[in-house]
Amino acid sequence: METRYILNNYYLLRHDLKRSYIISSKKTINGTTPEVQMEWTSRIHPILAMALSLFSEPHTLDELKGIFSDFFCISEEEADKFIRLFIDNPQSFTITYENIESHLPKNIIINADQQFVAPILYTPEQFAYEELEMKRERPYLAPLSLVFMVNNTCATDCVYCYANKSVKPALIEFDRLKEIIKEAHELKIPYLTLVGGEVILYKHWEKLLQLLKSYDMLKTTLSTKVPIDEKVIAILKKYDINIQISLDAIHSGRLQQILKVGPSYADNIKRTIQLLDKYHVRFQIATVLTKYNSLPEDLNDIYHFLQPLKHMHRWEIRVAFKSLYSRGDFQNFKLSKEEIQMIDKWVNETKQHTNMPIQWSIAQQRKYFVSKNGSRSFEGSRCSANYSNLFILPDGKVTICEQLYWNPRFIIGDLNKQSIQEVWNSPKALSLAFPKKEDFREKSACRSCKLFDDCMEFPNRCIADILKGYGEENWDYPDPRCVKAPKFIYNLLSE
Repeated sequence: METRYILNNYYLLRHDLKRSYIISSKKTINGTTPEVQMEWTSRIHPILAMALSLFSEPHTLDELKGIFSDFFCISEEEADKFIRLFIDNPQSFTITYENIESHLPKNIIINADQQFVAPILYTPEQFAYEELEMKRERPYLAPLSLVFMVNNTCATDCVYCYANKSVKPALIEFDRLKEIIKEAHELKIPYLTLVGGEVILYKHWEKLLQLLKSYDMLKTTLSTKVPIDEKVIAILKKYDINIQISLDAIHSGRLQQILKVGPSYADNIKRTIQLLDKYHVRFQIATVLTKYNSLPEDLNDIYHFLQPLKHMHRWEIRVAFKSLYSRGDFQNFKLSKEEIQMIDKWVNETKQHTNMPIQWSIAQQRKYFVSKNGSRSFEGSRCSANYSNLFILPDGKVTICEQLYWNPRFIIGDLNKQSIQEVWNSPKALSLAFPKKEDFREKSACRSCKLFDDCMEFPNRCIADILKGYGEENWDYPDPRCVKAPKFIYNLLSE
């Protein structure tokens, strides 16, 4: 039988007014499917999106020649050359059209017999445009991802707490939440990440998982400190959710000191981890280190507890960082440089005699005050705040960053009253996304910087770190990764 080709619908096509996007979804894949490129996002010429839309349904090469020839008003010979640019690409590739390079992921067009997700029908008209703009970093119509904080209710009271618990919000109505998720799906936002507080303590948590799954938007890691039983584990397994369990220590006394929990908590959280392993639930462990749990024997205790587990796919060890809302004084529980070096030595030595996947890095200490070429050169993950992501607070208000919570300077809308698109394009959102020099005070080095335009066109300033290091009144200071940033007023670093 002659090969029929189809668009690989692991990838989503999305129009953005003056350009189009290809975005990888969060669908689960297995070893029998064509290889895909996860975490892929690229802007492409809308003409290429139109071409890809013609692969929405399975067709043979001869059929595609006719379809392309008719739509683009070209000969079948020209159509054949155009079509072959998209097929048989086991690696990512680039197509240049009208002097614009568009980067495409591997295996974007596949044999229809290999299709492993439900087809999505597109039409070329969906990608019509009047003006072309490929350089702007921020999407025009809507964000590329959403994070929804279901509540700020916790089962613990961590000494290093990163959350703002001073606000006791009235939660957004679930019926309104359903409308928001429907709009997100229609906007082809691939997924919505759920965070807390504690998701499992949210009244409608199971209904919310079911709703996200119905829109194929459920691909999230659910992080929790709540001990859970077999009934809850069965529900989580049904939805194929990756679980992150916080385990800062093994001994009850340590956990009582760090998390302000009762004496039975340690046994209950260890039992939870053992149940997850027993029922073959994919999970990872997160350990946050403070001066209360940073000795090698603390790490050894956790290591020996985790060692027999078969379904843990990662143990992430990280140092507690300064929070805008820490319960205790950061200076009192932060680790010293020597303690961090001791942990680094323990991790490196342990890795030599184990296959356990341990994730750890001390690079955080070295990234400040060094970048000379603006935000494009900042070390670390790129900040998605108000550039590609929106953070929805429990009451429906929207902020640019998960660490800023209800800070009024950074609230850009309210989904009780507005759509996602209206919030994304609100005057407040746009003014924060595209700041002008006159928005910055003379005392800020950004005001007189020659790199200002280029730096702001590539949004990557970590507002949370600026506030932590310099105070809220100095929100317009440079990102502390910049060489022009002043010394910290409030130290973020280990001594």
